[in-house]
This record gives sequence, C-alpha cells and structure tokens, in this order.
Amino acid sequence: MRVDEVFDLISSINTLNGSEIVPLYMATNRVVARDIIATRTLPAFDNSALDGYAFAYADIKNPLKIKGTILAGDKNIYQIGPNECYKIMTGAIFPNGADTVVMIENEKLDKNGNLIVPLDTPPNNARKITGEEIKSGELLLSKNSTLTPANIMLLAAQGISYVNVIKKPKIAIFSSGNEIYEPWDSCDTLSVYNANGFGIMAALSQNGFESEYKGVLKDQISTIKEALESCINYDIIITSGGASKGEADYMSEVLDLLGFKMLFNSIDARPAKPTKCYKKGDKFIFVLPGNPMSCLLATYITVLPLTKKLAGFSEFLPQMQIAKFKGNLKFKASRANIVIGTAKNGEFRATNDNIYSPSMIKPISLSNFIYISSIGESGIDDNKEIKIFKIS
Repeated sequence: MRVDEVFDLISSINTLNGSEIVPLYMATNRVVARDIIATRTLPAFDNSALDGYAFAYADIKNPLKIKGTILAGDKNIYQIGPNECYKIMTGAIFPNGADTVVMIENEKLDKNGNLIVPLDTPPNNARKITGEEIKSGELLLSKNSTLTPANIMLLAAQGISYVNVIKKPKIAIFSSGNEIYEPWDSCDTLSVYNANGFGIMAALSQNGFESEYKGVLKDQISTIKEALESCINYDIIITSGGASKGEADYMSEVLDLLGFKMLFNSIDARPAKPTKCYKKGDKFIFVLPGNPMSCLLATYITVLPLTKKLAGFSEFLPQMQIAKFKGNLKFKASRANIVIGTAKNGEFRATNDNIYSPSMIKPISLSNFIYISSIGESGIDDNKEIKIFKIS
C-alpha cells in the first residue's frame, strides 16, 4: 500500500467512543469532546488596557482635573464630569463618562496640576470594551478542538477548571525475537539490545500519548498468542520484529488465529516496507519492522497518525511543508524511497547523502524531516521544491 493510501485509510477511521473529565492543568494537547459555550462575557466590564489617565475624548484640548486614582480590583463606580479625569491602572474599571486613556508615559501637568493630554492621542485609546472579545452564549471552543496553551487560558478565563475530553487510546508495546535483550540485561556480542520498544514509546510520549511496555515476545506461537490475548483492554497493540517473511515470523499466523483482519501487509516505501496493520472490532495491532530505522519511520508514518485519529485530533497526519532540496540525489525508480534529512530556513538536505542501512539508528537521530519519493521517480535535483514531513 502506498503511503498516501495509508493516510487515506487512517482518515477513514472513527474516533474512539468515550470521553473523560480532566483537570484543566492536565488537559494540554487533549481534544475537546463537545462544544464549549461561553458563560462569561469578556471583558466583563469596560477597563483600561494600560496605566494612564481616563478621560472623555471631547475634552482633549482642555486641561483636565485629576479626581483621584482607580486601582485594579476596585469595584466602586466612579464618574467624571466635563474636563475631569481619573488616573487609572491596567485592568481597572473605567469611570462613567470616560472613553479614552492617555498612557502614563505621556503624562504632562500644567502649573495647577491639571493633566494636559497630547493632541495625537487617538479616541478610545486603550479602552477595553465589555464583550469585545467574547459574549456569554457564544461558542468558545468547538468539539474536536485541541487544547493549546492559549485555549487553556481561554477556559480558565471563563472559570472552567475541569474539561470534558476524548479518551486517549490505551496502548501496549511488545518487542519480539529470541535475539532481543533488554537494556538492563547482560547481552552478548551475538545478540542485540531492545532499541525499538523504547523508540516507539518515546515517539508516542513526545506526542502526548502514554503507553505500557509489555516486554519481549519470544518466537513461539503459543507465547505470542497468550500475550496478545492478555491485552483485551488495549485499543492499540504495537509489536516490532516478525514483520517480514522469515521462517520464524509467527505474528501473522497468530493474528489470523485470533480473527484479526489485515488492513495492509506492507508500505510501499523503503525502508518501512515490512509494516503490517490488523484490526478486530475497535482494536488495532501494528506489526512493525525489526530494523530500528525502519521501525521508527513506520511509527511516524502509521502508528502516530492512527493514534492521533483515534484520539480525535483534526490534524493527525505528519506535519507537511514545502522546501527546496539542496544537493543531487539518485535512487531506485522502481519503488518509493524515504529520504531522511534536516530542514532549515526552507531548505532540506539529505543526511549522509541518504546512504544508510535500515538497521542503523544514528542517521535518523540526526534528522528531523523525511521526503517520500513517488514510484518512477529516480532522484531529486538541486533546488527542486519538494514536500517533506516532520518526524521529530
């Protein structure tokens, strides 16, 4: 399946059913489960946007008597008459009869202590008018909005301390292979440490998703079957290794036994090709490549977009931008190729001239974007505009 077809497939997946109420301070990057309506008009009262003097613009040419000072938090109602003003602090309630503020830095007094207003002060300067930002009853945030820091502030300004958000997928992660050892174990030189599981967990965590690491699956049908059956309460199960066609790759056989339907059995993009995805009911299982670079690239292309889609994100596909390619690169036209590299100031450069083995980790650790070629494309010329995707 081509990468664009994988993206289309993920786009067709429904968001998870269910929501939960979380404290506002824990809601950053969560997705709103239903429309939120404003219950408080903002500003709730006319107030000053800066420290200065509140006066009536019609009196701008006259010396103004300073009646006193209005502090923020003072709930008394003040009134000015002709040729009068109040010194006012930022956020303080506007006195009746005033419509403009001259900033305190432009303060000028005559010999009688009256305020002289600069004639270039614009009308309605620094006056925050009741309801100019939000009116009670208006839509504040729509369903499926992502709670950015600014949106969190918007809710807090309404006196909202808890918010109803779409539940996140519950995710389990396995690695597989008799040759795999955990980083805390002793590993001989003919075996390998489990890098994949930790890379997948880190990619999920970087995007705001928690996951549970379940350990290494040995290459036995009974072991794999028992482990997958134990994950009944998870929405997504991710394994790495056992994705190719080797004699000891039992994952596909077990998933057939368990009644999972294959959504795709490969991605037409080197080196993430041996990537599979299965579905049964509302549960998804990814079988990612065993080679670390292939595994991590498959995570960015398939796992993260699907996880975000299930969690209700409206923007769930990898972030895309247009950049100019710097250099000249050739690759096989018979397949789609993933070019790893770095993007800066609108330019994209391939890491190490895109020479790497799928088993390597360092080249992708030096990269932050990828380019995915089309089948039939044999290379990229210098200064060609290309579409690249962010991976970190």
